[in-house]
This record gives sequence, C-alpha cells and structure tokens, in this order.
Amino acid sequence: MNGQEDPSGEKQRRGRAFWPWLVLLAVTLLAIYAYGQAVEAWGDMVRTWRDLVQLFWWIVPDGQ
Repeated sequence: MNGQEDPSGEKQRRGRAFWPWLVLLAVTLLAIYAYGQAVEAWGDMVRTWRDLVQLFWWIVPDGQ
C-alpha cells in the first residue's frame, strides 16, 4: 500500500504463525503416548521376570 505501515500493528498480529503451537501440541501428545507405552512395557517386564522366577523354581525344586 503506497509505503505506509499500519500504525496499530494489526498486520503483524494477523500474520503470526500458529504452526509452532501445533508442533508443540504434537510433541506433547507424542510424549504422553510414549510415557504410557514405557510404563506398560516396564510392567510387562516385571511380570515376565516374576513368571521366569516361578518357572525356575518349578523346574528346580528348593531341596525338598
């Protein structure tokens, strides 16, 4: 427009990108999902270890 800038700065506010917020939202949701998967995997490992110990003691009795 003939070299004049909008004194209220309204043009800058309209042009502000919101994609960084979308990226932040995606990263946050991914982190929440990954945390849930990690907790579930840890619980599975604990149960598997207990099952292996129980299987060991079924195979090798403790001297009875």
